[in-house]
Amino acid sequence: MRLMFRYLRPYWKGTLIVFALVAAIAISGLLLPDYMSKILSEGISAEYSMNIGGTWTNVTYCDPLLDTCTVTQVSDFNVILKYSSIMLGITLVSSLAAILLMKISAGIGTKVSRDMRSDIYKKVNELSVNETSKLGTSTLITRATNDVTQVQNFMMMLLRMVLRIPIIMIGGIYFAIQKSADLTSVLAVGVPVLAVVIGVVFVFVVPLFKQLQKKIDRLTLVTRESINGVRVIRAFSQGEREVERFEVANKDLNDLQLKTGKIMAVMNPSVNLIFNLVMVGILYTAYMLVFDGNLMGQAGITQLANVSAVFQYAMQIMFSVLMLTMTFIMYPRAQVTANRIKEVLTTKTSIFDDGSSEYDETEFKGEVVFDKVCFKFPDADHNILEDITFTAKPGETVAIIGSTGSGKSTVVNLLPRLYDITCGNLTIDGVAIKDMKLKKLRSLIGFVSQQALLFTGTIKDNIGFGKEDATDEEIAEAAEIAQAKEFIEEMEKKYDSEVEQGGVNLSGGQKQRVSIARAIVRKPKIYIFDDSFSALDFKTDYNLRKALKEHVQDATVFIVAQRIGTIMDADKIIVLQEGKIVGLGKHKELLKSCDVYREIAYSQMEEEELA
Repeated sequence: MRLMFRYLRPYWKGTLIVFALVAAIAISGLLLPDYMSKILSEGISAEYSMNIGGTWTNVTYCDPLLDTCTVTQVSDFNVILKYSSIMLGITLVSSLAAILLMKISAGIGTKVSRDMRSDIYKKVNELSVNETSKLGTSTLITRATNDVTQVQNFMMMLLRMVLRIPIIMIGGIYFAIQKSADLTSVLAVGVPVLAVVIGVVFVFVVPLFKQLQKKIDRLTLVTRESINGVRVIRAFSQGEREVERFEVANKDLNDLQLKTGKIMAVMNPSVNLIFNLVMVGILYTAYMLVFDGNLMGQAGITQLANVSAVFQYAMQIMFSVLMLTMTFIMYPRAQVTANRIKEVLTTKTSIFDDGSSEYDETEFKGEVVFDKVCFKFPDADHNILEDITFTAKPGETVAIIGSTGSGKSTVVNLLPRLYDITCGNLTIDGVAIKDMKLKKLRSLIGFVSQQALLFTGTIKDNIGFGKEDATDEEIAEAAEIAQAKEFIEEMEKKYDSEVEQGGVNLSGGQKQRVSIARAIVRKPKIYIFDDSFSALDFKTDYNLRKALKEHVQDATVFIVAQRIGTIMDADKIIVLQEGKIVGLGKHKELLKSCDVYREIAYSQMEEEELA
């Protein structure tokens, strides 16, 4: 609830207007039955006359057994017109207030949901890889969409009902008692019975609502994995298995929704039955008062007018009880979703942007020094990197190689602070990377990840993503260096060719080259290629590295690779094994001095090729 109030605070003026409109609508609803009863009681009167000793006398009571009793009804049109005009005015005001209420409350609700989604998105971008992995992609998507919608719906209902319900309940009971305490006494039985019925439904439904969001998360996860992994699924002929997995998650959600629906379905007929029984009770009580009490003349008409008013007040009061209960039923689900949103917003990142802005205008050259660096994941017991020490100077190409799981990618991920080092020092030009603002640090780096991720848009958009103000010439130059120009020029629209979601209309090698061009166009001081040449053939790999050496001579280049052929000509090769450096030097030096490197090399190439 605090989360909702926090997001409502910027729109407090609109919220106050909503409350004023709600109060106006509620009061209007209470006044209409009162004026209707006045039309009946004051606008229509009865005169009774009796022949006593040859003289006609007006009386207020007549024995119905006397044959000489006659009745004449008289309508006062002026009274009827007066109260009808007031009712029409109230109705117009109420209708206008209802229109404004819907408009303003819907506006507040959509703005609040917009702000929530924006904050969730900003927060996710602030979180490190570790936090986003813990939360999970599917649940983050659900929290930013479905959960926000649930909170929005509850908030809009709350704005429209929170003031209306008490006004109608208190005002309805007051006016009903004013009209007839005897008729209102029927509500003393009906309302508690209605509350009990709804309370029983509430007890059974609330736990199911809490489970519902987890089921939605599960279905989103299975669907997302099936769509993203469609190639693997088809390659291994596991389509039926994935369909079964989806059906299980879908059935679990469906069964829970059906169970909830069945319980809720009991409520509607039960409420209608109680409503109708209360109406019958009011009619029966009215009958007893009018006919058994021999109320005739003006007293009888007044009592019938009161019946009409109490009827309407009873409906309003019971409807308010129903709305109050529906609000309570929606609250647990809204609370669950709000807590899930709050969990994202309050997640503390392990990467803090607490560097100094004094380095924002500094011209860095790009010398990187790892000094006894170690690293472990937050929940891990042991370091996965230990005593990593080396220097990479501008103009040098530093390659990192090792077996799977040796920590190659982790080393380069420390540089842009995707993870923070656990101990040691990591500096650029002598400045600790933690002392810089993240924006400045990452502006120095052109990063190409293992997975060649492209965005929906054009090839030009994807390459230009690396530099906001990149010109067409810069984009074309970057594509040429990355060996992507040839296949781009063969496309019908060239650089304006569309890239479909995930780059599915491009091959693995084409996606890698566009990703590399995206880093090159930035012209950073430090390049990081994290196994980014794996999908390239040897010729393209060679040409790309040759072009890089010619065009980025002043930059520091890191290449993480599995292939010896990719790193043979590197200025410095770092060999990792189980998170430790077991070899450091050039290709020929390592062939002689490092067993691990030699084993990797001979497993891939012949001795003559290595020489």
